[in-house]
Amino acid sequence: MRVTSSSSSSSSRKEEFLEENNEFFLERLREALADDDDDDENDAGSSRVHTTGEFFESCKRDMGNMHGRKGGGELMEAVVRVKTTREVENIVRACAEFKKPVVPRGAGTGLEGGCVAYFGGIVLDVSLLKTMSMDEMQRTATVGAGVLKNELNTFLEPYGFIFGPDPSSNPSVGGMASTGGSGLSTLKYGTSKENIVSMKVVTPKGECIETRRNVRKSSTGYELNALFLGAEGTLGVITELTVKLFPIPKTRVGAVVQFETVRDAAETVVLARNANLETLLRCEMLNSEGVQVSNVVFKTKMIETPTLFLEFVDSKLPDEGGYERAKADYDRFVELATSKNCRKSTIQFAKNADELDSIWEARRGCYLGAMRYRGIQLGTHKKEKVYVGDVCVPISKLADSIANAERLFKRARFPCVMCCHIADGNYHCLIPFNDDNEKELHKLEEELVNAALDVGGVASGEHGVGVGKMKHIVREHGEAHIDIQRSIKKALDPLNIMNPGKVISWTSPSSSSSSLRSRSKL
Repeated sequence: MRVTSSSSSSSSRKEEFLEENNEFFLERLREALADDDDDDENDAGSSRVHTTGEFFESCKRDMGNMHGRKGGGELMEAVVRVKTTREVENIVRACAEFKKPVVPRGAGTGLEGGCVAYFGGIVLDVSLLKTMSMDEMQRTATVGAGVLKNELNTFLEPYGFIFGPDPSSNPSVGGMASTGGSGLSTLKYGTSKENIVSMKVVTPKGECIETRRNVRKSSTGYELNALFLGAEGTLGVITELTVKLFPIPKTRVGAVVQFETVRDAAETVVLARNANLETLLRCEMLNSEGVQVSNVVFKTKMIETPTLFLEFVDSKLPDEGGYERAKADYDRFVELATSKNCRKSTIQFAKNADELDSIWEARRGCYLGAMRYRGIQLGTHKKEKVYVGDVCVPISKLADSIANAERLFKRARFPCVMCCHIADGNYHCLIPFNDDNEKELHKLEEELVNAALDVGGVASGEHGVGVGKMKHIVREHGEAHIDIQRSIKKALDPLNIMNPGKVISWTSPSSSSSSLRSRSKL
């Protein structure tokens, strides 16, 4: 009995110690915010350190469903909302002092668990970093990491500019840089990473650095911009970004072109990519099931067959040559599509692309539509979990790859909603599933990703790795490549506090210790 009593007493003392230590940590976080909180003397930072409540609970997850980890962010100790870069420095220093994980979070629209605190510590919410300014001569804007894509474009509109990358969701600009989310207009404007000129990043030591100057050319040392882009918060916290701008197009025309098969549609896109259609801004594809989802959920009335959605733009007004150039590229596209058996009689052309905006909104809502689709059909109106694939393949392999992907899921009798940034070789297979068939879906995911890797593709084109895609990247890159990434992580973040357990494991697969146990310093 004495042994049991001693054991119970020891356990109780340990719990008391942990609880007391946690209170010290939370108080340190509040002090870190108070040091820079000059807008509300009564706040003292406490109102922005959340340990309970609806907002706290919402930060235990993102928008994804297949992260491969149960329980979400149940170990998360606090959500800290920061307003300035200096506050981020203070919070990171506090977390380093207590050896607590720091998990940056923007809009929470990610799909791979990158902003979820699976290993405890804090979620560092940057959504209040909302500063915006622009340099018209440089054609750049400098924004806080929490600024949303649509907020930035609203700010820029009076000046006649836009931020080019256009993900279907409305993510934060910092999140786009962290994961590489690029969206519908990559064909003309490039990926998100290609549109970031410079960043301010708070390192694991709590020091703020500028990755490079806002100049066209820079040849003075290592390219730190590239290092932090796509790192998903594992090397530091992005707090501010300088981004490229483009003039708002003055002419927009659009079209909807339908095909008998996804292969015919994909082969047309490959031809168009090589035809130098300079005004082509967007070239997206839905397969038959994707169109069906649009019709059921968004009440569109399209023929349920593989469909390309096109938008052509020009910087000149329609009567100043803009329409003529855009229409010439459209006509050339139709020629190419006709050679690949498009349904010429059903082609829709819009002299003003505004007429097709409702269809573009349906395309943007593809993921949410896939969640609701079968519930609406069955009359239950229940949302389902949806797997989201994000492979990207070389354009030369696109037609075979996309046709094979659709065939894989149909053979397994899974519904397959395809929403594709097809001109980039990047396609999303959206697969509604439930707990009963999740195991089979994981097998299909392996087949889909492996097929893409076999033709020189990648596991993720724009959603990032998080935890959901970690299992694929060793095969994609090779162990020697991953070891280099791991060495960079350990050099910059020896305490492993920056978004631990994401992108790459702390130890190599050959190690007998698990990634979680290896975090002994925490």
